[in-house]
Amino acid sequence: MSAATRYRQLPSGARSIGFELETPNGVELVAGEANVRVCERRDGKPIGELEVSVFQAALVIDRDGILEEKVQEAAGAAERGLRVAPAIPVSLPGASGYRADADVVRPGVRPALPYVHVFALAPHDLAADGGVVVTVRCASPEWPAADAILRSLRVLGRRGRTANDS
Repeated sequence: MSAATRYRQLPSGARSIGFELETPNGVELVAGEANVRVCERRDGKPIGELEVSVFQAALVIDRDGILEEKVQEAAGAAERGLRVAPAIPVSLPGASGYRADADVVRPGVRPALPYVHVFALAPHDLAADGGVVVTVRCASPEWPAADAILRSLRVLGRRGRTANDS
């Protein structure tokens, strides 16, 4: 894909959450029914992958606890060979949640994408029954395309609007 692409997954059916993002030039976007995946390759080797998926959860009573649990769950458990840092709070326009960073620690194994960054985000609107999980896997600790995509990410609530739209 040579041009920047805007992707929008609207809330639909039982899903009261959606998202929109913009991909920079040079990345491939593959949209699934419940998620979207973005990949960048250089000389046939993966530079990074980013996946966004929607989850349903009642966030009224323990919003922070549920989001922190989602990010830790998605970041990986010890049985997957990941070392996971504690979750930290993050904020986007109209949404907030948690981020956890992980790296692969399997002895003798060096995967192509050893760095993992996971975000669990939900709109500030407490009537929204869910949020999004963003998983970034990259070859180095920093991946500029992921940074650009995350800057463009908007979590959509009912009627397909970001929580900070008027």
